[in-house]
Amino acid sequence: MDIAAVLEAALLSPDPKARQDAEAQLELAAKEHFVPYLGMLTNALGNEIVKTEVRILAGIGIKNQLVAKDAKTKLAQTERWVAIESPAKNQIKQTALQSLLSPDDRVANAAAQLVAAIADIELPRNEWPDLMVVLVDNTRENQPVNVKRASLLAIGYICETADPTNSGVVAQANGILTAIVQGARSAEPSIVVRQTAINALVNSLEFIRDNFEREGERNYIMQVVCEATQAPDEKLQASAFGALARIMSMYYSYMRLYMEKALYGLTVEGMKNPSNNVSCMAVEFWSTVCEEEIEITLQQSDVYDEEEVVDRENFEFAKFAINEVLPTLLDLLTRQEEDADDDEWNVAMAAAACLQLFAENTGSAVVNLTLQFVELNIQQPDWRRREAAVMAFGSILDGPDHGTLAHVIGQALPPMLSLMNDPVLQVKDTVAWCLGRIADLVIEGINTETHLPEIMKALIIGFQDHPKVLTNCCWTLINLTEQLGQEGPYSQTTPISPYYDALLQGLVQASTRTDNENSSRTSTYEALGVLASCSAADTLPLVTNVSAVIVQRLESTLIMQAQLVGMDDRSNLEELQISLLSVLTNIIRRVSPNDRNTSDRLMTLLLSLLQQKLPNSLIEEDIFIAIGSVAGAVQENFNVYLEAFIPYLMKALEDPDSPTCNTAVGLVADLAVALGAQIESYCDLFMNVFLSNLQNASVRRDVKVSILSCFGDISAAIGPNFEKYLAIVMQVLVQASSLRKEADSPYDIVDYIHQLREAILDAYAGIVQGMREKPDVLLPYIQSIFGFLSLIHTNQSMIRSESVVRSIVGLVGDIADIYKQGEVKVYYQDEWLTDLIRKARADRSFSASLKETAKWAREQQKMQLAL
Repeated sequence: MDIAAVLEAALLSPDPKARQDAEAQLELAAKEHFVPYLGMLTNALGNEIVKTEVRILAGIGIKNQLVAKDAKTKLAQTERWVAIESPAKNQIKQTALQSLLSPDDRVANAAAQLVAAIADIELPRNEWPDLMVVLVDNTRENQPVNVKRASLLAIGYICETADPTNSGVVAQANGILTAIVQGARSAEPSIVVRQTAINALVNSLEFIRDNFEREGERNYIMQVVCEATQAPDEKLQASAFGALARIMSMYYSYMRLYMEKALYGLTVEGMKNPSNNVSCMAVEFWSTVCEEEIEITLQQSDVYDEEEVVDRENFEFAKFAINEVLPTLLDLLTRQEEDADDDEWNVAMAAAACLQLFAENTGSAVVNLTLQFVELNIQQPDWRRREAAVMAFGSILDGPDHGTLAHVIGQALPPMLSLMNDPVLQVKDTVAWCLGRIADLVIEGINTETHLPEIMKALIIGFQDHPKVLTNCCWTLINLTEQLGQEGPYSQTTPISPYYDALLQGLVQASTRTDNENSSRTSTYEALGVLASCSAADTLPLVTNVSAVIVQRLESTLIMQAQLVGMDDRSNLEELQISLLSVLTNIIRRVSPNDRNTSDRLMTLLLSLLQQKLPNSLIEEDIFIAIGSVAGAVQENFNVYLEAFIPYLMKALEDPDSPTCNTAVGLVADLAVALGAQIESYCDLFMNVFLSNLQNASVRRDVKVSILSCFGDISAAIGPNFEKYLAIVMQVLVQASSLRKEADSPYDIVDYIHQLREAILDAYAGIVQGMREKPDVLLPYIQSIFGFLSLIHTNQSMIRSESVVRSIVGLVGDIADIYKQGEVKVYYQDEWLTDLIRKARADRSFSASLKETAKWAREQQKMQLAL
């Protein structure tokens, strides 16, 4: 095989068939003749006569045989590389290092990637010991610029992909740091080399932790980076400020001296830099400061377990610098780009994000300076200043004292609402966003009699505006409705009720647009769904009328679906169907249509959507949720639809890798609640697949958690008939409850254990409820249940949860109510139980209903102790 010719054909041939044939040849060679294939690619990479593109593809081709995102594939590739005889591997490594010296940067870049890919396998195995020696030597002063740049690039790639906890990699830290500092220092004449070195430093910060903890080395690193912020090149300056942000994120506890000596001044001047890239990265530094200090404050106020200790000190860098940094941030808000893309980050966006973090971090300290800026600019003729004033106001609403904010909101709303008629789109868009922030964060600032009518008027007009404005108006309405109308389902009316007719009409009209620019159509349907969920009794007829429109639109999408060809059109239609299903689900839950004609029409529609959905479609989950709402509405009458629906449900349950599987488990729980004992004829199907999924190690954690919880729903539904599943289910629950967190367990494992225990608690509650008619069958398992409850009691974070405490006291009360002959008396003598019930009754943060349940549980405990 002429590998160069094949590579050239695969990459450069104008004939699609020739490209496909060449690619097929390469794939076959890689599969059947792996080592010779790598040898041919190596020769092509090192051949300076062939085209640059061919050499690049050869280098990337070898690299792609060594790297993979999937862990199993990566392991297989590693084992395959390790099995290659040393002479062949050495030839590849030597060629890769030699290609780093290429004067053609593109070839050198490919070689750098290949070097890093090999290093990712060999360094953890303590192999390739001379790699860092070579790379460090390549960065010495006397080396050509291209060699230094490519070698530093390779070091950066190595650090980016390697495991910073692996001793074989960490052992190279001194060499890594030496090479980086050589390239980054101000004495290096090449800006390109310095920038590559700074970027490599960012990737290396986890590896050089020991070096950074040594004061002398840390001082030199900080000196080199600070000097780079003053370089004459904008890209290098931006990279240096980015490096400072990363250093602040990783090594906050060491930053006090450097903040006092240099970083305050450097970063404030950096924010003022006319270069957008430099300014953005300097702003990012202060965003990072705030993020770290917010995190420290949260850790100090809410440690996960009482035995945890927070040893990080908050130096309050942001609070000390506020008088210098805040005015600069506010001024940067006026550097908007007139035709900026929403996805394109700019200085004004960075400043607004940083201002929000300052408010969250320093609280009311931001208010006075920001209000002065708002008052000065909100009526300026320059639209940038008007928009910046509104952006500033909206950015400080999360953090300062609500009483202070509520007062100033009352003063700011009239001039702000007048800007909803501003001739400049950016101003109107930001005003709509700011109104949403007020509604979300400081609802007490909105007077329902004086402010709400004007806000609603502005929103209804905004529904007809540009998609950006429409989207933010919908978000504002959602926040207002959830804050002021959350009691709607339990009330005759709410403060939002008088506006329902106009709001629903406006949203239904706005949702007719055929595109979804700026997510505007999705937002209108989301707002409709929230209005439905929060509707009070006096608005139900209006919501019911909307349901007819939604059903009609969903039915019409079935016709449209058959006519679509392009993937973009299909994606757009599916997005519309998901939005319509979400609204329909909320309406069904709120209105609860229980007549047969309506439910027949709904289920015919939903089953048709399931039948006609496209492969790899995301809509199935939303259909299942809608079907669950129908089941909740018609209760036991849903039985007539089960025969048609069960095949779809079982298919989802039997595919645990599908995103729909977890929703399907939840739907089984919904069906159990709705159908009660009628679900029993399908329980063997459900239980078999549940137990199979629990035994499968590759099944997602969230699916397993849902399955455990669902056991309780099934037991509660079928009652004593759950006996045939009881032994195996209890065995599973006891095994799951034995999972413990270690001292060094990552947060996701700790969170999973908490979710698992809550699911087990749900399961036990349902099992006790279902088996109460067969107390003798249940009795052998009571000890396990109480053992689990006492375990939860030792977890301080769990017993601060009202839902957990409610489940525990309810469960111990139910068990006591079943066994009245002293069979379980011993468990009610435990001190932990008395302590928990006492806390449940005394804790001011718990609701009155929980305290009533706790009072009843205490009475049940007393009854047991008296037996």
